[in-house]
Formats: sequence, structure tokens, C-alpha cells
Amino acid sequence: MKLFKIKQSIKVFTDLRFAIIILTVIAIVSSLGSVIEQDETLSFYQQNYSSVNPIYGFVDWNLIINFGLDHVYTTWWFFFLLIILAICLISCTITRQFPIFFSSKDFLFKKEKISFLNLSFFVRIKNLPYMKEMITLKLQKMNFYVYQKKNLIYGYKGLIGRISPILVHFSLLIILVGSFIGAFINFKSQEILPKGELFHIQNPLRIGYFTSLPNFTTRVNDFWVEYENNRVHQFYSNLSVLDNFGNEIKQQTISVNNPLHYKKIDFYQSDWNLLGIRIQNLQDKKIYELPVFSLKKSPKSWVTWISDSSKQKSIRMENNFTLIFDQLQNIFFVYDQTGKFLEFNTIGDLFFNVKILEILPSTGLLIKYDPSIIIIYLGFGILMLTACLSYLPYTQIWFSNSVNPAWLGCSTNRGKIQLEIEFENLIRFIENKNLKKFLK
Repeated sequence: MKLFKIKQSIKVFTDLRFAIIILTVIAIVSSLGSVIEQDETLSFYQQNYSSVNPIYGFVDWNLIINFGLDHVYTTWWFFFLLIILAICLISCTITRQFPIFFSSKDFLFKKEKISFLNLSFFVRIKNLPYMKEMITLKLQKMNFYVYQKKNLIYGYKGLIGRISPILVHFSLLIILVGSFIGAFINFKSQEILPKGELFHIQNPLRIGYFTSLPNFTTRVNDFWVEYENNRVHQFYSNLSVLDNFGNEIKQQTISVNNPLHYKKIDFYQSDWNLLGIRIQNLQDKKIYELPVFSLKKSPKSWVTWISDSSKQKSIRMENNFTLIFDQLQNIFFVYDQTGKFLEFNTIGDLFFNVKILEILPSTGLLIKYDPSIIIIYLGFGILMLTACLSYLPYTQIWFSNSVNPAWLGCSTNRGKIQLEIEFENLIRFIENKNLKKFLK
């Protein structure tokens, strides 16, 4: 009785309908993870998914937090679904796909009339001398693997179509393994850094359960923006990876879609900003740094002020001025304290008793570590290849001339139209050979 219950339990996992249901649930949950922002703060969900006006009447921040929809791909129930799917794939492969594959390699001769009548295509042929040898040679030219036993012939081709479903399951298991690894061993960090800064990775947005942040130093050597038709075309950061003694290990200029790779860690160019300006007071010959502030309506324009207040001993000027910097360019606009436009100047030019030496940009780096990517890509690569190969037909053919007339028949799992054409050509070949022998 217990053995029967165990068999029934295993049978559930080998049921195709059950596997399709699990796949559907995983697809729906994954789509939720794509629609709902992941790994954000509690205040973000409270602000965007209010309980007062829930989406569709029930989707609010309480639902998202309680069910873990803010981190779908690392919840226990998502792992549970993946484990069930993996069990289904392994069970189906062992109990169904392997037996089908091994039986496909076995040769099975047919000699009774009834066995030919059950085939997709069959025909009776007048039994003539050397017919078996003639059909054998023809089948070999048609790329069939041929077996012979006395007056019987069995052939098959397209065995790759039988092994491909096994490889499809194998590729899916590779993807699942990669998903598990990616959930436990990964991190994503965002760093906003000024030019010339040395930094360690220390601001993770997401970090896996078994992941520790790497301990090495990186330096932002330079940052610049490339313009095309007065619009930002591309922006670049020149980075150096340093060892514990400050020696440069690797140096590379990165841009959007052109990251730096080091020890499976990727440094992506994600954003940029302007932090401040460096000026020199010509009266006291000292250099100062002033912060700049982004404009609300134009996030890539910044404003700062230079004041002649007597309380500010560092800079003594006759008026208060507003400086506007548009994009990361070497020009800026000057306004007086009433907001009236005065002039535009270039970085490096004298501006009353002040010289604007340079602007101080910052680069935004997205740093990612995910060793599972290569595994998942491998799984998808095998999946695409084997999914195409699984559509190749597996064809079998039988011949028996132990009685008169002889019987010839064949069957396939797909591509019956193509098999019908090949079967008709084979019959015409046999008829032509027989006609030539009769004329002789």
C-alpha cells in the first residue's frame, strides 16, 4: 500500500499537465517581478502603492510586502516552485524520455501482415530476387541505419530528434541551477564619485545571502561627456583597478554598454552629475570649491552663487552673481542678483576678481557581480539549439519478403508529408528496377 502511494506521488510529477501548471505559475510570478519594482525601500512602496487607492482594488504596499513581491526572485515560495519544476523535469526525463530514447535504438523486425497494416504508410510489392539487397542499398543512401535478419529489414534515421527532448530538459535544469546561484551569490551596487576619487564598493543595492563585498580599490581617473548637435551623445569614465599597494592592475575607459570586467565584476557607466566648481580668488590667491545645485525643470543644468558679502572673507566682490551651467560644457551664464542676464563666460577666463578654474563632475557607476549569468546564457543557448533539433522527425522503415507478396512500410513522429514523398520515391525506385529486370 505504501509503495502504491509512493508511485502515485511520483506519477504526479511526471504528469505533463502538472508541469504546465507549474510553468504557468512561474511565468505569472516572474511577470509580477517585472512589473513591480524590485528591492526598493518601504517608503517607496507606500508612496507608489497606496492603501487608500490600491491598484485594481487590492494591489497595495501591504500585499507587496507581505507576499514578498518586492523581491520575488529570492522568496522561499519562488524557490519552492523552481524545485518542483526541477523535480518534474528530472522525473519526466528518467521515466519517459530515457526509455523512449533507448527503445528507439533497438531494432524491431516486422514480418506479419497485421503489423504492416498498422503503419502510417505501407505497400505490397511483388517479391523478386535481390530485392532485399536493392532496398538495403537504397535505404543507406537515404541515411537510414539499417539492420538485417534473414529476409527482414529494419531501418531508422533522425535519432537526434529523440535525444533532443532530453537535452531540452537538461538545458532547463541548467537555467534553474543558474537561477539558484544568482539568487544566493550576487550583488549590485551604485556609486556616485567625483573625478580623481579612490573608492571601495560599499553601497550595495542588493546583495545575495552568501555574498561578501570584494576588497579592492578603484580610482576614477577622468570623466567627460561627448556632445553631438548640442545633445549628449555619450559619456565616459576612465577607471583604474588598484591592488593593496596602490599599483594599477587594470585600466579602461568605460561608457554606456561598454563596461569594465574584473574578476567577474562589471563596472557599468550609468549616470553622471555636476558636484561643484573650483575657483581662485585673485586677491588672496587662494583656491576654493563651491557646490552647485540641479535645477528642477532641467536636471542637467546647475546653479551656484558668488557673493560679495563682507562676512565672506574668502571672496570679496562688488556684487552678488548667479552662475548657470548647462550640461558639462566649458561655458556658463552670468546673472545679477535681480535675475538679469549679464554675459556668458568660458572656464579659465577672468571673472571680475575670480577665475573659474574648472567644473567638478561626478560619474555614476553601476557595479554588478553575478556568476550565474554565464550559466543561464549557456542553458538558454542549449535550449534554443535543442528545441530546434527536437522538431527533426524520427523515421522508421520495415521490409519483409519472407512471404509473397513482400511488405514495405514506414512511420514517423512528425513530418508525414515529407515521409510520404520519400516513400513514394522509394516505391518508384523499386518499380523501375523491377521493370528493367523484366525487360532484360
